[in-house]
Amino acid sequence: MRRVVFTCLVFFVASAANAAEWRLQRVDAPARVTGIETVDGEVRAYTGGLWYVVTGKDGDTSLGFKDTLKWPKLPDGALPDSKLAVGRHDIARAWLAEPTDRYDHGVLGDKIEAGSLVIETRDGKQQSVKLKPDAVFEDLAPRIADLEGDGHDEVVVVKSYVKRGAALAVIGERKGKYDIVAETPPLGAPQRWLNPVGIAPFTGGGKADIALVRQPHAVGALEIWSWTDSRLQKVAEVEDVTNHVSGTRALDMSVVSDFDGDGIADIAIPSFDRTRLRIISFAQGAHDIANVPLPAKAATNLGLLKGVTASAVALGLADGSLVVVERAP
Repeated sequence: MRRVVFTCLVFFVASAANAAEWRLQRVDAPARVTGIETVDGEVRAYTGGLWYVVTGKDGDTSLGFKDTLKWPKLPDGALPDSKLAVGRHDIARAWLAEPTDRYDHGVLGDKIEAGSLVIETRDGKQQSVKLKPDAVFEDLAPRIADLEGDGHDEVVVVKSYVKRGAALAVIGERKGKYDIVAETPPLGAPQRWLNPVGIAPFTGGGKADIALVRQPHAVGALEIWSWTDSRLQKVAEVEDVTNHVSGTRALDMSVVSDFDGDGIADIAIPSFDRTRLRIISFAQGAHDIANVPLPAKAATNLGLLKGVTASAVALGLADGSLVVVERAP
């Protein structure tokens, strides 16, 4: 990889929650940064028609150009522009399939959604979870996680009802067959959507929690749903966030990491107006670890850069700039 280092402008801001200093770096790029993707933990920024690798370690951030970058290949029949999910236990892979136009929404840039989810187990066998005509999978990337801590994977995906709006669905194996085993109540009307954030024990109890943003374009509520006894239960909610720009395929405008070093996962996510980056903890009650003003509105996915002492967040802004936010040494 040819390493290309650009000038960084550094600003210091204080967290509204605890007055800790957080550093925002504006990293010069060859052209406007219009996209960020993370592949196998590697953060990549799209600028000037090329992809660069974003690297950062404790304040030293740079862009490096690779002549060739590997991208995951979708299986035949997968939903166009969707992403392949890889599991750690009994599910090897999962992907969205059976493109359909039966739901007229288009929040993800077109009006083609998925009618089924394909699950491939470790033994190479495949099963399809097919939806009835009253719903679609309005998503681009299924999420695989062991929600019950029993060594068996589940899949988390957005299911949207044609007449009742979106719900969060959990797909698990029951008696050798994969099917939807739980879902949140649908949002109540067509074209009401939700976007998952991540899966981790956010509340510190050791059990799996699922974080999502309810209606990121109209409401902007960050919700935590606990998975307990094979059921979903909402346990926390914070207002004034978003993790998607309507009409785009950038669903990852949030990242999960332990930003304050307490051993419990936190969430970095833009404010609803996308002018600030909030880092939120749900340990011992919801509170902001940091609330960092941005020079322009957040416009891309967020990328997580893990340094030696702390995690940093890379994101592209509406003015085309690339910035990195991290706790100051």
